[in-house]
Amino acid sequence: MRLKNKVAVVTGGASGIGKGIVSCMAKEGAIAVIADINLEQAENAASELSKSGAKVSAVKLDVTQEKEINDFFRKVIEKFGGIDILVNNVGKECRPGLPFTRNTEEDWDEAWKFNMKPVFYAAKAIAPHFQERKSGRIINLSSIAAFMPGRMKPPYSVAKMGVATFTQILAHEFAPYGVTVNAIAPGLVWTPLWEHIAENLKELFPEKYQNMEPRAIFEKRMKELVPLQREQTPEDIGMAAVFLGSDEAKNITGQILFVDGGAIMR
Repeated sequence: MRLKNKVAVVTGGASGIGKGIVSCMAKEGAIAVIADINLEQAENAASELSKSGAKVSAVKLDVTQEKEINDFFRKVIEKFGGIDILVNNVGKECRPGLPFTRNTEEDWDEAWKFNMKPVFYAAKAIAPHFQERKSGRIINLSSIAAFMPGRMKPPYSVAKMGVATFTQILAHEFAPYGVTVNAIAPGLVWTPLWEHIAENLKELFPEKYQNMEPRAIFEKRMKELVPLQREQTPEDIGMAAVFLGSDEAKNITGQILFVDGGAIMR
């Protein structure tokens, strides 16, 4: 119960990695708020997790709209009396490059809109609250694609590197208030996003992935990239987020935690 009675907001928490983070934080005693644009999916996730006694609620939120984010935080603070942990999990892939000239201006704009700007909006909205309380945790989701770097989707990779850099900027600015800011860079996690990546790989390299199902492509890439030879799960990312959100990590800030089975070493 490392997060007992802590109020944790997880954007994009209705599915995939976000749901894994919500699940792990709730099991550790947090009051988890799923903020997701898909309210039905968020409510289903909250209902499922609540059956085990977890305290989970769902709220519709479009993280690309600054006003919505401001209103959302105000309402959550009024309802629960405060927020202790913010997890900026929302992200979106883009069309593949290879070569980079295949990407359009729209691809770059979308990568910034869905991967970078929501982190800025949320940090800006919660700053007065955390600064006044002189406590808080911000956990942003970057990606190993930012560091390897992921040539298949340049706009996405660059945006996720932006998240990592902005994490360290925020860590400096929040430090005088006792607030920590860190990022997690997941490795190969089987989610709907990775299903799209598998389809992209099949399109780009038909000779290599001919007649292979998306899951088989994922497993092949995992064996090629991950030294530990096992995939990462949403719960792996969730437990890393629990640690960074707990008092055990009170002296850790401005760091990028790779949860990737060693893939970054390749």
